[in-house]
Amino acid sequence: MKGTSDNRKRDFMETALDLFYERGYENTAIQDICDTMGVTKGAFYHYFESKDDIIITISKNLANRTFKIIKNIFDRTDLPAVEKLNKAVETINEYKVREEKQRAKIKGVFDNDQNLKLQQKIFTSIKQEAQVLFEGLINTGVREGTFGDPVDSREMADLLINTINVLNSSVHELVDAFYAGDNNLDYREFMQKLEEKVWFYEIMLARLLQLQKGSIDLRSSYLKRFRRK
Repeated sequence: MKGTSDNRKRDFMETALDLFYERGYENTAIQDICDTMGVTKGAFYHYFESKDDIIITISKNLANRTFKIIKNIFDRTDLPAVEKLNKAVETINEYKVREEKQRAKIKGVFDNDQNLKLQQKIFTSIKQEAQVLFEGLINTGVREGTFGDPVDSREMADLLINTINVLNSSVHELVDAFYAGDNNLDYREFMQKLEEKVWFYEIMLARLLQLQKGSIDLRSSYLKRFRRK
């Protein structure tokens, strides 16, 4: 029975995401989701409390898969902390390529100023779990002597997460501008700007963690992610 229930809940989430993406979040009602699925509102409320609840669940579901990847890498005992961080960035970028279609839909839902408050609510919620993972990594790195003493590992974890989030937002803006034809960027110029942007964050993260220049490798995975086949 649980498997059937899980499948039904997933059907709601997939249907809702498609409608949010096609019509816009604000223009999609719970009744629209139910009509598309051919069910009553009672069936919807069996799984979700509101329209906000279903998009939050969709976002958390995607985030949880990301956290699982990160945790598996951070729990490894055969790598020093800095290599775990580099490996996590590489693996997450590979995962983003595989999940590009769903990620694009979720991003499309939030590309509306009216949804900024909801987006912030979701980010605040999922960041708490990320803080635990990164705090553990930082403490491991300090014990190894790989990272410098951050004074407060929880605050450092928060700073790292926010820095990586800003990097990803900045990369998305550059990618959107390229595909929209803004600034008349050709592909070579786009890749050059991407490399320069990611290189800057490599240096900033190395300084935050008191590592030697070149210890953090972001460029390999980011450039590979957007390199044309």
